[in-house]
Amino acid sequence: SNPLCTPVKFSVSKIVAATIGLVAPRYRTLGQWCGTYRQILAGRPISGKTRANRASALGHIERALGGRLVGAIRPHEVARLVQQLAATTPQCAKRVLFEARDVFGEAVNYGWIDRNPAAALKVPVVRIRRARLTLDQWRKIHAWSLDNQPLWVSRMLMLALITAQRRSDLRKMRFADVWDDHLHIEQDKTGARLALPLALRLDAIGVGLAEAIDACIDYAAGDEHLLRKSTGRPPVLASLSARFEEAREAVMPAPAHGLPASLHEIRSLSERLYREQGIDTQTLLGHKHQAMTDLYNDDRGLSAGKWKTLALQS
Repeated sequence: SNPLCTPVKFSVSKIVAATIGLVAPRYRTLGQWCGTYRQILAGRPISGKTRANRASALGHIERALGGRLVGAIRPHEVARLVQQLAATTPQCAKRVLFEARDVFGEAVNYGWIDRNPAAALKVPVVRIRRARLTLDQWRKIHAWSLDNQPLWVSRMLMLALITAQRRSDLRKMRFADVWDDHLHIEQDKTGARLALPLALRLDAIGVGLAEAIDACIDYAAGDEHLLRKSTGRPPVLASLSARFEEAREAVMPAPAHGLPASLHEIRSLSERLYREQGIDTQTLLGHKHQAMTDLYNDDRGLSAGKWKTLALQS
């Protein structure tokens, strides 16, 4: 294709959108529709994190197709965008396809177009690329952190394993969230409201929630947040991940395949350990559906070849 044709096509689209598009929405550009679509999204009751993820996905769509007339966009154009993203960032490709279906679906609902060009497209197959974390690896990371990192990091690692919560929820935990013998958590991502009993105990390491919280008393200035720097202020989110990665790289070689375990993998490790213990992990993780919890339970081959013992009812 001749790159010199691109400005001409774009100019034609702008002219058509500014003339015929005034009376026929299908002749307006996708970029124009995205302005209306953002207003639709703004009125939906979704969390801040989800809203940010969807805005990012919409940005991919708008950059790729925003200059095209919305009624002229064909399925293969959306598929090409998704396939390009899937080659490097498969999770992003899934989000973009989800968003494209909604973007064009709402355009149908509002009478801008008659059909949804993304409706029949298949979700790209996502290759599992990030390694799971084992308990032995967590122990090594935690031990190294105790000797080499600021005091809040080892406490963060312990809270992550004991509570199975995401990093944003770990960061905002406060002593004021503890009442009636429970730690109360309102999850940032989902809005789920959890009350974890202080008696909760992870048998695999012999530590309970009450002990993990007690360890957060008096190790640094301030008495508001469980995780805080020497200044008394909580660390920024990026610091939680960066400190974990620093400790992981100090004690673990890079995996032969895929990406090394992230801080979020402690959530999967916690789920697997608590499930073996008989704890209701769906409630613990704050999931609406058991199928999502089961994804966290998949150890991605860590238990391959191991004997599984059948336990009999006493």
